Amino acid sequence: MWKSRNIKYSIAAFCLIVAIYLAYDLYTLYHEQTLWGNRLLWFWIFSWTALLIFTDKFFSDLPQNKLLVFASCLSGLLLGVGFMNKFTFLFIFVGFLPLLWVENVLSKHNGKNTVWVLFKFSFNTFFIWNILSTWWIQNSSLVAGVFGNILNSIFMCIPIILYHITKKNVNQRSANYAFVSYWLTFEIGHMTWDLSWPWLTLGNSFAVIPAFIQWYEISGVFGGSLWVLLVNIIVTNYYFLYQDNKITFNTLKFKLIFPLILILFPIITSLLIYYSFVFNTENQIEIVSIQPNYEPHYKKFTIPQNKQFAHLIELTQNTITDSTLYVVMPETSFRNIEANKLQKSSIIQGLSSFVKNYPNLNLILGISSYIRYSNEEPKPDHIYTYCNEDKSFCQYIDSHNSAIQINNESKEIPYYKKSKLVPGAESMPYIGNLDLFKGLILDMGGAPGLSLGIQNEREVFKSKTSKIAPMICYESVFGNYVTGYTNKGAEAFFVITNDGWWDNTVGHRQHMYLSSLRAIENRRYVVRSANSGISCFINSRGDIYNSSNYDESIALRDNIYLIQEITFYCKYGDLIGRVSILLSILLFFSMIAKGLRKENSNN
Repeated sequence: MWKSRNIKYSIAAFCLIVAIYLAYDLYTLYHEQTLWGNRLLWFWIFSWTALLIFTDKFFSDLPQNKLLVFASCLSGLLLGVGFMNKFTFLFIFVGFLPLLWVENVLSKHNGKNTVWVLFKFSFNTFFIWNILSTWWIQNSSLVAGVFGNILNSIFMCIPIILYHITKKNVNQRSANYAFVSYWLTFEIGHMTWDLSWPWLTLGNSFAVIPAFIQWYEISGVFGGSLWVLLVNIIVTNYYFLYQDNKITFNTLKFKLIFPLILILFPIITSLLIYYSFVFNTENQIEIVSIQPNYEPHYKKFTIPQNKQFAHLIELTQNTITDSTLYVVMPETSFRNIEANKLQKSSIIQGLSSFVKNYPNLNLILGISSYIRYSNEEPKPDHIYTYCNEDKSFCQYIDSHNSAIQINNESKEIPYYKKSKLVPGAESMPYIGNLDLFKGLILDMGGAPGLSLGIQNEREVFKSKTSKIAPMICYESVFGNYVTGYTNKGAEAFFVITNDGWWDNTVGHRQHMYLSSLRAIENRRYVVRSANSGISCFINSRGDIYNSSNYDESIALRDNIYLIQEITFYCKYGDLIGRVSILLSILLFFSMIAKGLRKENSNN
C-alpha cells in the first residue's frame, strides 16, 4: 500500500515538474514572439495528469472511486482519439460507454449528492475530450482558449446530468431515449446562441472520411450525431445486462452484431453513393485561390498594406489566365477600410484598377472594415466609443469582418458582414460591455466593443456568370446556416479564412475538413482561400484536391462546377435536431410529472 502510494505520487510529481517546465517554456517563447506549436497540448496532458493523481479522492467517497476516475478519463480519451481521425474514428462509437458506466454506478448509489459527483466525473471526461481535440484554440489567445475549453466542458455535462435524473425518476428505457435526445438538443442549441461552439458536434467526427457520410446530403451532421449516440447507448445497455448477469457472455457477443450492423450499414450505403456519384460538369469555371502566408500573431498586421497589396497582386498575376473568372483572397486581406466609403480607399482603387485588365474577372476578398458615426446619428447597440481624456470629443465605431466583390459589371461593390462570430475573439456575449472585456477583445485582434457588426441575412455575390456564397472562417462550421446561402441561389462556396492563428497544429486541418461536410450537405464545390493554413478545392462529393501546404505562399488555379440542385438537407434543414428538441421537452415534463406523483404517493 505504502509502496503503491509512493509510486503514484512520484508519477504525479514528475508530471508536475514537466508541466512547470513547459509553462516556463511557453512564457519564454511568448516574450520572444515565437509561436507555441504543440507545446500547449503536452502542457495540458502533464498538468491534468498531475492534478488528477493529487485530487482523485475529491471525486467521490465510493470504494471503487479510482476505477470511476479511470473510466471517466478513458471516455475522454476515446472521444478525443475518435474525433476527426480517419484511423481511429471507431472509438467514437464507444466513447460514452465508460462514462455511462460511471453514471450507472452512481444511479445505484443511495447518496444524496449523486448529481454533483456525476458532474465532477463528467467534467473530467469532457475536459479531456476538449483538450485533446481543440486545445489549439489557446494558441490564438491563451486566456480565452482556456476559458472556452472549460466552459464547453461544463455545457457538455448538462445532457449527462439530465440523463441521470431521468433514469432515477423514470426508468432505463426512457433514460436511453433521453440520452440521445438531450445530447442532440444540446448540440443544436449550442449552434444557435451567442456562446456557440459546435466544433465538437459528434457528426463532425467523420469529416475526414467523406466517403463514409455521403448521406449527410439528407440528414446533415446531426445524422452522424444520432448514429454515434445510438451505437453508444445500445452497446452500453448490452454491457449493463451482462454486468447484471441478465445475459451470458455468448449472448452478449451475439447481441453486439446489431450495433456492428448499425455501424456498417450507413458506411456501405455511403460507399455505394460515393462510387456511383455522377458529377455535374455542365457549368465549369476557372478559379484562382490566393494564400499570401502572413503569420497573424506577429507579422500580418505589422507589414505595411502596400507591401501586402503588391504581394497579393504578384501571386495573382503569376497564376491567372484569360479564362479565370474568379480570384479569391483570404479573410482580412486588408484592414482599416471605411465600409461606407469603399471606392475612396486607395487599396480598393488599386484592386479595381487591376480587375479592369481582365474584363470577365471577379475578385472576392476579405477586409477588416468599419463605419464611423457622429454623435447625432442613430448607432448600433454594439458600437465602440473612442473619447479623448476630458471626453469633449468622441467617435463611434462599428467594426466588421467583411467580404466584398469587385468586377467590371458594376461600380457598386457588394458588401457582406460576417454574421457567425467567434465568441471571445469577435464578440464577448453578456459581459462585453465591461471595460475589462472590451480590452480583452482588442488584445485578441478582434472587435473593439461588444462585438463586430453583423447582418441578419446571408449574402450571395452575383455576377453574369454565377452566384457565389462568401463564407468567412467560422461561418463554415454551421451546417444549417450555410444552407441559407444555397437557398438564396449560391452555386458554389468560397471560404475565406485565416487559420494561422492556431499555428501548425491540427486546428487548421480540422477547419478544412469541416468544409467537406458543407460540400456534401449542399452538393456544392468549395474553394478555400487561407491567409495562412491550407487553401484548397473541394468537389461536391467532399473530396479535397489541389491543396496548399501549411506555411506556403502560393496561388492555386483549378476548375470547379456550378450547381443549382437543392438537396433534401438544404430544403428541410436539421429535422433530426428539431425532433430531438420536441422529444426532450416531452421527456423532461414526463420526468417531472412522474417525480411529482412519486412525491405525492410517499406523502
